[in-house]
Amino acid sequence: MHILYRANPGDKYRVDVLMKLKITPDRPIMLFVRVKGRKGVREYRALLDTGSEYSIIPLQDARDLGYEAYCHPDDPGMGTKAMTKTDMAELDEIVLEEVGVADLVAKNVKALACDLPRLGGVEATLGLSFLKNFKTTIDYNKGYLTIEPI
Repeated sequence: MHILYRANPGDKYRVDVLMKLKITPDRPIMLFVRVKGRKGVREYRALLDTGSEYSIIPLQDARDLGYEAYCHPDDPGMGTKAMTKTDMAELDEIVLEEVGVADLVAKNVKALACDLPRLGGVEATLGLSFLKNFKTTIDYNKGYLTIEPI
């Protein structure tokens, strides 16, 4: 991963951060992310999920970070509907104080609290609720993911 700093032409006192990550078309895109809540910080190995509206963190971590998060499998109508690979679930929507990848930080990121199967080391996901804060380019021809401020 390369972190590049460059002067912002519109503001001489601001430096933009550009993250560039080598990717391959036959592997999922994984990133190390930092999540900040009212009661602490957690770090995850997260899957970049451009098909998901929300980012996802584990349920117990959401609680430990200070969020009132519950899963409502037996109480329909109580949460946000989320489709998983095998089922439809209702989960609490939470707003994470900060989500960061390298030096890029988004504030007030909508997320769901849900325990993911630990396949391939995936601990969390980064969805559109994070990506909408940045210009994100996935270029499989050149083999790079680039995330930069808007």
